[in-house]
Amino acid sequence: MRRGDVGWGVLVGVGLAALGFLLYQWGLSYPLLNLYAQMTFWLGVPAVFNLVHSVFGYGELGKNLAFMGAVGVWLALHPFLAWAFRRLGWAALVLGFALYALLGGWLAGLVYTALLGLAGWGRGRLARPVLEDRARRKTLMALGLLAVGAGVWRGVRAQAQNAVRIVWEKIAGLSSEITPQEKLYYVSKNPALFDPNLKGKPYSLEFVGLVAKPLKLSLEELKSLPASDLTNTLTCISNPVGGDLIGCARWTGVSLKTLLDRAGVKPEAKWLVWEAADGYRESLALAELPPEALIAYAINGEALEPRHGYPTRLLLPGRYGMKQPKWITRITLSEKEEIGYWAQRGWSKSALIRTMSRIDVPGAGARLRAGEEVFIAGVTYAGGRALERVEVSSDGGKTWQKAELKPPQGKFAWQLWALPWRPMAGEYTLQVRAVEVGEKVQDATRREPLPDGATGYHTVRVRVG
Repeated sequence: MRRGDVGWGVLVGVGLAALGFLLYQWGLSYPLLNLYAQMTFWLGVPAVFNLVHSVFGYGELGKNLAFMGAVGVWLALHPFLAWAFRRLGWAALVLGFALYALLGGWLAGLVYTALLGLAGWGRGRLARPVLEDRARRKTLMALGLLAVGAGVWRGVRAQAQNAVRIVWEKIAGLSSEITPQEKLYYVSKNPALFDPNLKGKPYSLEFVGLVAKPLKLSLEELKSLPASDLTNTLTCISNPVGGDLIGCARWTGVSLKTLLDRAGVKPEAKWLVWEAADGYRESLALAELPPEALIAYAINGEALEPRHGYPTRLLLPGRYGMKQPKWITRITLSEKEEIGYWAQRGWSKSALIRTMSRIDVPGAGARLRAGEEVFIAGVTYAGGRALERVEVSSDGGKTWQKAELKPPQGKFAWQLWALPWRPMAGEYTLQVRAVEVGEKVQDATRREPLPDGATGYHTVRVRVG
C-alpha cells in the first residue's frame, strides 16, 4: 500500500463521515453510527463493561471514546478501498458497496458507493502531474477530522439551582425532593449528537399487533386525553453504589392502561414490545405491567427536552431506566417475548430496582470541626416498596443510629433522610442502609451494577479536627 493510498483513503473517509452526518439528518442510515453500534455491543458484555467503567467511570467519557474508536476504524478501512481502487479500478466499487451495505443497508450502500466512485474519478483526474500543496491537504484533513469529532463533545449541563424545601433547607448539599429536568441524569445508547430530535417533526405513537383497534396518535391527540400525574424516581441500572444516575421528578402524561383499553388488547396477547425512534427495543410481560405505567410528555410542568425523550417517553415505576425508553414511537402487543437491547448484552431481563441509600453530605474526604453539629443526610429509594427507616453508622457498621426519614411525595418517589451529628476529633467511616417495612434490611453485599444493579452500603470517610 502506497502513502498516497493512505492519504487519499483517510481524506475520503473523513469526507464521507462528514457528508454522511448531513444525510443522516435527512433520514439516510449512517454506516459510521452502525459501526459504533456493533462495537458497543461488546462493550455491554459484563467483563468488558466492568473494565471500561473501572477506567473511565460511569459517565459519558467511555461512550464518547468508543465513538471516536469507531471513527478510527472507519478511517482505517478507507485506505484499503483506495488501494483496491488503484489495483482493481472500478471493480473496487463492489467492495465498497459490500462494506457500506453491510453497515447501513442497501440504500446507504448505493449512495456511499456513488460518492466513493465520484471520489475515485476525482483522484484519477488529480493523478496528472500537478504540483500538490501538501500543507493545504494536511490542513484540510485535520479540519475534517475535527468536524467529525466535534459532535462527540457536548456542552456541560446547566447548573440550575433549586433550593431544598421546608426545614431541610438548612442541609446544604442535600438533593431536592424533585429533580429539575436540567439536573436529571442523562444516559443513552447513542453517541453525542445522534439522539433523535423530533422537535418540529411529525410524530405519532402507534399501538399495533394483537389489538382489536390499532391506534395511531399524534402528540396533540395524546395531550387531549385525560392526563395523569406520577411522581417517579428514575435510575439507571448501571448506577454504582453512591452514584448520581438517579433522580425524582413529577411526570405528566396518559395512562398506558387507558391507551391499551382504547386499542382493545386481544386475549392471546402476552407481551408488550416497545420501540423508540432510535431503534431501541424492549419488552415486558403484560401481566407485570404496573397500573401506574405512563406515556409521559411533560416533566415538572414543562415539555420534555429531546435528551429526556421529547415528545414522549415510557415510565414503568419500580424498574430501572433500561425498561423505560425515550422517544417511544410504537407499542406492539405480541404472543412472544422480545429480548431487549441491554438484556442482549448481559443485563437483567426484569430490571427490578434494588433498594438503595446514598450519603449526599458530608462528602467523601470532608474535614469537619470537632464539637460542631452537622447533618449526615441523603436520599433513599426502594422501587416502590415502603421503607420503615434509614440507619446511619459512624463507625463502619459496628453500631447504627436511626435517622429522620421524610415522608415520600408518592409511592415511587425517593425520600430524604437526615441525622444530626456532633462528632469529636478523629477519623470516621460513615455508612447508610435502608430498612423496608417487614424488617428487610438493604443488601449489604458489595456488587457491581452488572447484571442486576449495584448493591452494598454507601460508605464515606471523613476527618474531624
